[in-house]
Amino acid sequence: MVTKLIVLCEYTIVNHFSTILSTQLTTLNALPVNLKARLFTLLSHRGLINDNNLPYLLNCRTRTFDFRDCINITDQSLILMARCSLTAQIERTRLQASTTTTTTAAAEATATTVQNEIIVQPTTSVLNPSVIYLRGLNITDNGLIQFVQQYPSLRKIRVYNCVQITDESLRAIGTYCLRLMELDLTGCMNITDEGIDGLRQLTHLRALALTQTHITDQSLISIGQSSFHHTLNEINLRMCTEITDDGFLFLLKHCPNLKTIGSVQCPKLTERSRQNLNPHTHQLSFLVWTIPVKT
Repeated sequence: MVTKLIVLCEYTIVNHFSTILSTQLTTLNALPVNLKARLFTLLSHRGLINDNNLPYLLNCRTRTFDFRDCINITDQSLILMARCSLTAQIERTRLQASTTTTTTAAAEATATTVQNEIIVQPTTSVLNPSVIYLRGLNITDNGLIQFVQQYPSLRKIRVYNCVQITDESLRAIGTYCLRLMELDLTGCMNITDEGIDGLRQLTHLRALALTQTHITDQSLISIGQSSFHHTLNEINLRMCTEITDDGFLFLLKHCPNLKTIGSVQCPKLTERSRQNLNPHTHQLSFLVWTIPVKT
């Protein structure tokens, strides 16, 4: 009975979230961590989380930050979350301690500026995300880079149609997120071969989606020469219109554990690539393929 009552209360909050934000914000902010975590999941799936209300919902129990349906999430939220990392809060404590021992007026002014810059969020939760999903035009390199720098333990990053994300973000991911297992860059059309090359040092990557990006054979070569070439078992190359048989065959040769391959609408791939999918060398469990028909 108590469990059903809690669930009923949660859905009541979700269904009247706008009203509660305007009238019961203090109560919402004071909710126990476990309830905040459950509300976060419900609200994110309905696309109701935005830059303004996110600070009141952040909590240490949420590990998956799914913003795919939250079109009003911008860099502002990513930067706030970066400042809620353990390392960022330790640094903030250190800066605050240093201000108490500063005696010169110039140093005090500088410390005040730093304090005002970093103590603007109404949350003190220490976040520990392992998964983040993002979507849309409002996410740029600025926010994503600051976020991944603070969370090296991320396991999954999925950014859908984030057309402002460039190779700079990939270089940051390749530098800081060394435990990453899944990376989805679907629709990130400003990603190039240089960015894929920046992922070479990842050692645990198992799934990579490059759908509708402008990569060429050079990216497939970089993947084949990367530190994760033996762990990669899933790759999606759908609508990668510049890749050819040469790059694809290099990928097959140097990534022997590939089991799932998507290569729909890749007009420069021919029957030559398909014929080299040897069942004795590649134990494929899922293959989506289209070969252009010559007329």
